[in-house]
Amino acid sequence: MSRTSTRRSAPWILAVLASLLCLGAPASALDVNGGANQFAGGFSPSNAPWGGFGGGSCTASKTPVIFLHGNGDEAKNYDAPSSTGVPSVYDAFRNAGYNDCELFGLNWLSSSERSLPQYNYHKPSKADQIADFIWDVKAYTSASQVDVVAHSLGVTMALYAIDENSLWSSTRRFIGIAGGMRGLVSCWWVGYANALYPTCGSQNIYNSDIFGLYPHSWSTWNPRMGNGGFRDDPSGKSTWFYTIGADIHDEVLCGTASSVSGCGNSARFDSRSNVRSQLDVGHGTTALGLDYDLADWTIFNLLGGDADGVGHYRAKSNTGAIQINMLTTSCTGTGCCSGYSAVCG
Repeated sequence: MSRTSTRRSAPWILAVLASLLCLGAPASALDVNGGANQFAGGFSPSNAPWGGFGGGSCTASKTPVIFLHGNGDEAKNYDAPSSTGVPSVYDAFRNAGYNDCELFGLNWLSSSERSLPQYNYHKPSKADQIADFIWDVKAYTSASQVDVVAHSLGVTMALYAIDENSLWSSTRRFIGIAGGMRGLVSCWWVGYANALYPTCGSQNIYNSDIFGLYPHSWSTWNPRMGNGGFRDDPSGKSTWFYTIGADIHDEVLCGTASSVSGCGNSARFDSRSNVRSQLDVGHGTTALGLDYDLADWTIFNLLGGDADGVGHYRAKSNTGAIQINMLTTSCTGTGCCSGYSAVCG
């Protein structure tokens, strides 16, 4: 697909961010208390109507990092405080020597879309934005490749955009945090064609480039969530892949009142030699311990491990040290846990 052609959009599920993303004073250019548009230094991406961050009076010497948020979220929350007092993800990267010309984030959801996460799903226009942003960051920094750090729905949106635009040669390393590469167990409760929850839809029967997060099966066709789909993206690539997840403590991937068996696997790629590390950092309350049965339309008690440990959101905001290891060292397996003091295995 060419840069000027039509690309695709994204889904993700009910976000309860307010209680998780408390405010704090950032140490550097990105400000979690600031506005949606925090681009600087003449960086003016071609397809970013809802803002993001990156750029400054500096020169990039490291591989630029592109941060992609999840459903209901926005880019500046990569500067949201951790729950343990360690630096935010953004500040951790700044402390590791990255400058503002090496750290970029894109808001690929509008404010109205963020307020209604159950209506967001993968579609070409969203993939367009992400692909354009990768090209724009490369042009601004004169870098031949970027690293991608994506969370939640941003994981499958990023994979979709990179796949459809043949951008793997431009992607040096890829970190997927709490992504739904096998779909969402919680979507079983609402069905694959529920008009109130399009994020849980299967592949559109008229357009295969429109799809949600309903798990693939013989009866519900959603092949990107099945064997040979997103989770097999590392096959044949030179890119190094990593994942960080919270397993049964992830209240989004595992949100259901009846079953959490195997739900944590949705965040993981299939095993390949270039899949360097797939870590479980979840602890605290499990998803099974709270009510997230979508059949009763209840959206309360949506915290899982994030209530008292690490779940879907803190797997992102608490793990800056792990993310830096993955992008700056040759770590594999639990070696990527170095410098991270909580559960990591």
